[in-house]
Formats: sequence, C-alpha cells, structure tokens
Amino acid sequence: MERKKRKNLLERAAGAFALPEDVLAGASCVRIVGRDEVYVENHRGILSYGEEEILLSGGRVMIRVRGTSLRLRSMTAEDLVITGLITAVELE
Repeated sequence: MERKKRKNLLERAAGAFALPEDVLAGASCVRIVGRDEVYVENHRGILSYGEEEILLSGGRVMIRVRGTSLRLRSMTAEDLVITGLITAVELE
C-alpha cells in the first residue's frame, strides 16, 4: 500500500512540475555524447573500474560502459563523466 501512495505522489508532483516521474524518484540519467563521452547523473557509486569497462550503480539498475581507454574525467557525489572510445552502454 505504501508503494502505491508513493507512486501517486510522484505522479502528481511530476504533473505539477512537468517532469518525468523517474527524475523525481532519483533515477539515474545517462547521456551519451558522440563516441567519446558518457555523462551519468544521480549515480550511486562505482562498482568496478577498468580501461575497457566501468560498472556503476544506478540505484535500481546497473550501468555498464564498455570501450577502450576509458577513464573518469570528473566525478562528484551525484554526477560523473566517462571519456574514451565508447563502444557500448548497457543497463542491467
């Protein structure tokens, strides 16, 4: 019952502010810019890090970035930027 109340509240708030429900719920947002950059907003931490694969927690999903010469260009508590030659971004 509590989950249903929360969903209704999110739906009303999303409508009032003209925002997607996922944004209000704190879901991660992934933006891919060309083949060189991936921006992740609202991440929950790095699970594994390597030059060919970076695995992030996105809360309800895991975000896997694959490529070559991958590196973190910048990172804050909520956002990060991955650069390199991006070959795939997968959600699990």
